[in-house]
Amino acid sequence: MTQSRRRGGVSRLAGLALALASVTGCVTTLEESAGSEFATTPPGTPPPAYRDLGTPPPRSGQRSPLAIDGSLDAYTRRALEQSPALRAQYEEWRASTYEMKQSRRLPEPTVSYSYFVSAVETRVGPQRHRVGIAQTFPWPTRLARAADAASLASRSAQRRYEAEALELMRRVAEAYWRLWLVERSREVQRDQLKLLEQVSGSAQARLEVGQGSLADLSQINLNLSRIADTLAGLDESERQARAELIAAIGAESGMRTPISAQPPPLLRPAESVADLRQAAFEHPRVQSMAHLAEAETQRGRAAAAERYPGFTLGADYIVTGAARMDGVEDSGKDAVTVMLGVKVPIWGGVYGAEQAEAGARSAMFRAREEATKDMAAADLERSLSQLDDSIRRVKLYRHTVLPQAEAVYGSVLGGYQASESTVSAMLAAQRDLLELQLGLYRSQSEHALAWARLEAIVGRPIRAAEAK
Repeated sequence: MTQSRRRGGVSRLAGLALALASVTGCVTTLEESAGSEFATTPPGTPPPAYRDLGTPPPRSGQRSPLAIDGSLDAYTRRALEQSPALRAQYEEWRASTYEMKQSRRLPEPTVSYSYFVSAVETRVGPQRHRVGIAQTFPWPTRLARAADAASLASRSAQRRYEAEALELMRRVAEAYWRLWLVERSREVQRDQLKLLEQVSGSAQARLEVGQGSLADLSQINLNLSRIADTLAGLDESERQARAELIAAIGAESGMRTPISAQPPPLLRPAESVADLRQAAFEHPRVQSMAHLAEAETQRGRAAAAERYPGFTLGADYIVTGAARMDGVEDSGKDAVTVMLGVKVPIWGGVYGAEQAEAGARSAMFRAREEATKDMAAADLERSLSQLDDSIRRVKLYRHTVLPQAEAVYGSVLGGYQASESTVSAMLAAQRDLLELQLGLYRSQSEHALAWARLEAIVGRPIRAAEAK
């Protein structure tokens, strides 16, 4: 074989190796899409449907000072920016993007060296050393399908991040409106306390001039003690609610957390139940299961590729010494050999078991997807029922029973001051008014909580209409 033919053989072998490497190393569409999506999503970014909340600022590694105007949106932005739980889910997503690159890694090349203890004599001289290199290439679809599986797993991690963001927004809203209810309840109790203190002073004055009784004063003071105890309990309830809100937004303990006094708007969905159900079925949590199911399908296809042969390409360079005889043509010419190996897939049972495992896992995630949809449908109906019930009760309190209770209390209080009604009647009317005022605030808070749960179930903002 002439030197030029040797070089031609090596060139063709190198060309074949590069061709196989390019086939096994090309990035799939799924991999490119998953990678670009992560690259354009900084930590703390809201789910796509809530991007109007704004892009979070770059993280400095420390918690930023709390600067909140008391609105729910401000707390939500803060939570998305600072929540350790959300950051942990983001890091899981980030870690999954590196698995995509690892999944298409070729086996490491092998470099070998041989020393001929007894030189092999040839016509052109003794062979003394041999240096070889070999690279193994699996069947091309083996790496491509594995990369697709890793890309889909990364997509699933992305959807879990979005689902965690939605859950975080729900937790912030629930903590916010519970704290709002505590503050409104305190206002009502304090107003009632002031009224009772005035009535107590009036009863004391009557008692001193002989126009009242000690029993009346004792009843009033008993109610004063009850309200004072309720206010002390509200202080502890506020402490707990603030702790929940601070934990949800990722702030440090003891930070100031103002709450707007504005009541939540009374809303009902302007979309059909069918549209809301379809949106719930497209929730990131559902999509996460669908991506995992498809990822297992791709892993099964990668396992199926093991049934096809792999290839090993190599070349050896043999160092040859000078011929013992003078005048030998090509004396001392080094030799070059090329090698092509084929992997023979003989462990069909093992490959089949790997495929079956991937198929079973895919079926498992499909079943979980369906179970998640069933749960979403039930949660949707439950939240819509709670929303309708809260709207009914808010209207009832606001337009019917509360105005009636205020009228009754005013009438009985006036009668008591004119000595035309008993203190028991006045206290009963006041107790009814207090309960109904608290009932209105409780119903408004429950309406806001039901709306927050409904949007968390649907996974996006809901077009709303005012509930008149």
